[in-house]
Amino acid sequence: MNKEGGLFKTDCIDKTQIYAVCDGMGGLSSGDVASMIAVSRMSVLLPAGTRKLTEYLNVYIEEASNSLYSLGEEGRHAGSTLALIYIDGANVRVAHLGDSRVYFKRGVLPLTQVTSDHSQAEWYTEQGVLTPEQAKTHPSRHVLRRYIGAPVQEGREPDVMDTMRLKRGDVFLLCSDGLSNMMALPEMEREITQARSCADICRALVTLALERGGDDNITAMTVRII
Repeated sequence: MNKEGGLFKTDCIDKTQIYAVCDGMGGLSSGDVASMIAVSRMSVLLPAGTRKLTEYLNVYIEEASNSLYSLGEEGRHAGSTLALIYIDGANVRVAHLGDSRVYFKRGVLPLTQVTSDHSQAEWYTEQGVLTPEQAKTHPSRHVLRRYIGAPVQEGREPDVMDTMRLKRGDVFLLCSDGLSNMMALPEMEREITQARSCADICRALVTLALERGGDDNITAMTVRII
């Protein structure tokens, strides 16, 4: 479910499935177009397999970035975040660029954030300049160091997690910062635990974000392994 922003999912093709959230930037109209462009190019990843995912991702990001360079408004770079899970049979890899996130829950274990934001505030935290609590409200939390469409090569390099073996009941939540900025991890976990279906989870989370005054792109996708 989304209130603006881009969602991508494939049908199962030779046991390969891709699920992704893209959140555009570059001005109001350009941001919406940017996320749609990022989503529209994503099918090129299907033949990758988990072993060659990084190689295919780099090609995809370059192609999508080339399509975004002319879109920015008032001197702003058009771009898009990316939060993606790539399922190949019983294996999965997570990849991301920017501040859209992937969360993971298995069984009775707590919900965990498996991606790390590519924001200036997160970098300050890693360098010890800010505490995690300070980073949540620091102005630089909205300044991205890496994203699709970044003007320099190092700004377009995705983080790709190691391959993980899936188990029945595993749940992934992919979302834009418009959602993650509006609630804490335990609140997300409560909705994931209580809701009956993936659609119910997304509906509950987006509704909660809107009720709290969320006015940024609010995009969420939930995937449960059955």
